[in-house]
Amino acid sequence: MSGMGQKMQENSIVGGIWKGACRSARTVDNQSFKSIFQALIPVPMSVFELDGWSIDPTAVLEDVELIPGISLGDILAEELSADVSFGSLVIIRNQTSLPDLSRAVGVAVGEVLLSVIERGVFPLADEDHVLFVVGRAYHQAAQSPELAQLGLVPESFRAGLSAVLAQYWSLVSDGVDIFSHDLCPSILPIQVRDCAGSNSVGPSLAAMTDFETKPTFNQWTLRLEALVGRRREHYARPVLDGNVGIS
Repeated sequence: MSGMGQKMQENSIVGGIWKGACRSARTVDNQSFKSIFQALIPVPMSVFELDGWSIDPTAVLEDVELIPGISLGDILAEELSADVSFGSLVIIRNQTSLPDLSRAVGVAVGEVLLSVIERGVFPLADEDHVLFVVGRAYHQAAQSPELAQLGLVPESFRAGLSAVLAQYWSLVSDGVDIFSHDLCPSILPIQVRDCAGSNSVGPSLAAMTDFETKPTFNQWTLRLEALVGRRREHYARPVLDGNVGIS
């Protein structure tokens, strides 16, 4: 999402809270959404309904300052008396049931991965590489029996995840699975084409989610940094000069 689009979204959230249009989620599918999401991303989360919100949920970090010096978590605690834990995720969703729960989870996971990149933990030159490797790891994890038992539909989840990342990379990929083995790598950004053509396995779901206690978002991000960092040597990436790869 562009900086302007993100700011408009943040203003909509604040405005909705102040107008009394936001509340803790209580839709019938909310528990299923949370169960699947937490099996994929173990960071504590709170889900809120906002009247008139888009069909897709939005993932926002608790510590994002929607007003200078005041975080989203502070606003929710003050205005809604909500218990939003430090370092957690906040999901904003529509007040109606999600038409495709698995796709909605995929969208939310994709937005969280973008937040990981925006944290600035990874070198700028590695950000696209990291995003692709972790995104593909979730793409592969979607077919796990554990997630199937929770009700996740792999194809729908992958469609939601792909849609978010394709928009981030400004790809023309309407309905296309950007992690599919059949996809021509030439439509992807040059920074990740080598990853797309590699058979290397990314971090496992267990490695990304196995914590003794629920991690904060920053702790989970550092886990991803450690996991993906170990795999950088498997990819012989060209040095980039603008949009040109120099071998």
